Amino acid sequence: MSASGAVYSGRQRLLHWLMALMLASLILAVEIKGEFAKGDPRIGQLMIWHKQVGLWVLVLVWFRLYWRYTQSMPEIIPPLSRLVRLGAQGMHVLLYLMMIGIPLLGILFSQAKGKLIDFMGIPLPLLLDESTGLPYALSLKSLHQWLGNALIYLIVIHALFALFHHWIRRDNTLTRMLGFRRAVAQ
Repeated sequence: MSASGAVYSGRQRLLHWLMALMLASLILAVEIKGEFAKGDPRIGQLMIWHKQVGLWVLVLVWFRLYWRYTQSMPEIIPPLSRLVRLGAQGMHVLLYLMMIGIPLLGILFSQAKGKLIDFMGIPLPLLLDESTGLPYALSLKSLHQWLGNALIYLIVIHALFALFHHWIRRDNTLTRMLGFRRAVAQ
């Protein structure tokens, strides 16, 4: 669809919402894990889910970035001010950096603790082994968790701004990603 077509392509919308669900499931898995007693076997199952979905996020984010920079984006009507546009671009950069950095930190701290990581049954290359990484494992884990919490706030802010654009500013920011056109005042 052209830049003035009012909505993102079906592929872009599908990947956006799929990744939103994946991120929600990652957060939910960690929150549910905290409800179980230490040693409960369900914790292991939740962490397997968390790691596998996190790795899928790391893979899929590259497709999102490719499509973001090779396909035109539908314009926002009415147009945003330069400052608001820069803020939105900054938010998207942070979200993409988080979707790359958090899974990489998860891989590194797991490997630093001597745990091998596989993705869909395929072992990942060893980036950090226990002998050299163990002193950094706790720091890597803390940073992974801190950034994960920061990501929650960024997602909430992202969603709130989408709703602000829809209900207060009454532009087509949200509807571009929902896949339907909205009559907006020009």
